[in-house]
Amino acid sequence: MKRLLWLLLATVLVAGLLLPGCSGDSGKIRVATDATWPPFEYVDTTTGEIVGFDVDLFNAIAEEAGLEVEWINVEWDPLLAGVAQGTYDAAISSITIKEERKADMDFSDPYYIAGQIIVAKTDSAITGADDLVGKSVGVQSGTTGDDEVSAMNGVNVTGYDEIGMAFVALMNNQVDAVVCDTPVASGYVKKYDTLKTVGEVLTTEEYGIAMPKGSDELMGKINQALAEVKSKGIIDQLVEKWLVD
Repeated sequence: MKRLLWLLLATVLVAGLLLPGCSGDSGKIRVATDATWPPFEYVDTTTGEIVGFDVDLFNAIAEEAGLEVEWINVEWDPLLAGVAQGTYDAAISSITIKEERKADMDFSDPYYIAGQIIVAKTDSAITGADDLVGKSVGVQSGTTGDDEVSAMNGVNVTGYDEIGMAFVALMNNQVDAVVCDTPVASGYVKKYDTLKTVGEVLTTEEYGIAMPKGSDELMGKINQALAEVKSKGIIDQLVEKWLVD
C-alpha cells in the first residue's frame, strides 16, 4: 500500500511540473528584458532596478490586466530563445515585430514605431548610408540593426553583445559608426556631445510584446490591457517622460 501511495504521489508531482503556463495561471508571469537599451530598458546604477519606457509600459499593462510581474534581465539571444522555448511568459525589450520571428513566437499589437539610424562622431565625414562603404560599423548582434548593416555591400560589420559596447567602440575610434534604434540613438546623442545622428532613418519598425506560441489567453489579456493603456494616454505620458528632450 505504501508503495502504491508513493507512486501516486510521484505521478501527481510530475504532472504538476509538466502543466504548461503555471506561472500565468497563478496571475504571476515571468517577463524577460535585455536591460541594455536605454531609454527603453536599462539598469539604474543607483538603485540596481530595471527601469525605462518598456518597463513602465508593461507594469501599466500588468496592473490593468491584474497580473503580477517577475522581471528577468537576460541577454538578447537567450531572451529570444527563451520566449520561443516557453522559458518566459513574455518579453518586452524593444523587440521589432518581424515575419521570421513570428515563426517562433507570437506578438502583441504594436505599441511603438521606431527605425534604424546611423550614429557617428561629431567630427565624422559620414552623412548617410552611402558613406558607410569601406567603413566599420558597430551593431548589437542579432538585432534589426545588425540585419540592416549586414545587407549593405562593402560595409564591415562588427557585432557586440550589448549596444553600449558598440558605442564605447565608436567613442574609442574602434568603429566608424553605430547603427541602432532611433530612441536608443537619441539617448546616446543627448548624453554625449561628441556624437550625432546622420542621414535618414533607414527602416520603419513596430515594437511588440513577444510571447510563446499558443499563449492565447495571456495574449488576449495583454492586448486588451494595452488598448486600455493607449486610450488612457499612458503611452503619450511615457514618451514625454523617457523620449522627449
